[in-house]
Amino acid sequence: MGWINWLRIVKNSWFAVILLTWGMICFSCEDWTDPESIDIHYPTFEEQNPQLYADYIRDLKNYKAGEHKLVFVSFDNPVGNPSNQVERLIAIPDSVDFVCLNNSENLSNETQVEMVKIREKSIRTLSIINYESLEQEWNKKAKENSELTEEDAQKYLNERTDAMLALCDSYGYDGILIDYTGLSMVGMQEAVLQQYKTRQQNFFSRVLDWRNKHANKTLVLYSYVQYLTPENMDMLDEYNHLILKTASSKNIDDLTLNVLMAIQAGIDAAGMDANPVPKDRFVACAQLPQQEDKDMIIGYWNTQDANGNKTLAAQGTAQWIVQSSPTYTRAGIFITNIQKDYYNNTYAAVRETIHIMNPNK
Repeated sequence: MGWINWLRIVKNSWFAVILLTWGMICFSCEDWTDPESIDIHYPTFEEQNPQLYADYIRDLKNYKAGEHKLVFVSFDNPVGNPSNQVERLIAIPDSVDFVCLNNSENLSNETQVEMVKIREKSIRTLSIINYESLEQEWNKKAKENSELTEEDAQKYLNERTDAMLALCDSYGYDGILIDYTGLSMVGMQEAVLQQYKTRQQNFFSRVLDWRNKHANKTLVLYSYVQYLTPENMDMLDEYNHLILKTASSKNIDDLTLNVLMAIQAGIDAAGMDANPVPKDRFVACAQLPQQEDKDMIIGYWNTQDANGNKTLAAQGTAQWIVQSSPTYTRAGIFITNIQKDYYNNTYAAVRETIHIMNPNK
């Protein structure tokens, strides 16, 4: 029995040691998994070499002030403060000229600070007013209340338009991009046509009123010119840049056709008078590929590059922009939702697109 008791004691002792060791491991693991806040400051390029950075900013501003192909981008800024680099304005390529914020309302404090920071690099921020979104808001209200009238619709749309225009001053934007898709008026019933014309006229009259009070701001129209009424064609000269809705284009011919249709719309509206569509400020639009698009349709053309791969729409558009066109000016590109390209070696596609148009950058 003595041997049995001794074995029992040894067994229980080893069990106690195992429990104690496991407890120490768990205690240590808790220490390991509970990180301490360590304040590590990584010096920026600006802090490491202030003079070299100042020279870089000077050269960048000179480049932006000189003749070059413009780069507009839209950016899906977060509603709250940025939580990582992909959400930060300061991470976008310095060669961008204009960044249009998709969420233009209720900007966070950090985003506003970054708007000021990137202005040091001559990157200007634009708010976006999407007229179709305003109409969708109204249609939802009208669906919920059948007693609402067209007069109520006009009042609502006017108030929302004024509120969106006011954001430029509230948040210190450098200008506004007007996103107006519109509809083909061919075959419209008379009542529908009159409503379409009236709403369009009311909307753009408010935009032009804002323009008259903000001559120092940038105003951009992103639209199908052929869907504007003849009465609204004369306003086009008030816009600094005309971005054509070419995001769905699949080749160079599509882009050229879009420009020619815009010019022809002006000819049709003016008759024998001078064409109201300015031909010295056309910007083409392209979108980037999306990871969820397994068929490689979005962000690609139906053509192939030298290696037999599908042509990226942004880069194909850039190659079109640098081609000669004696009768009109190919002023630049508008790349939508560039945050999708951040994880592609940090905006690799965007940078390559810029390099095609402006080889020195």
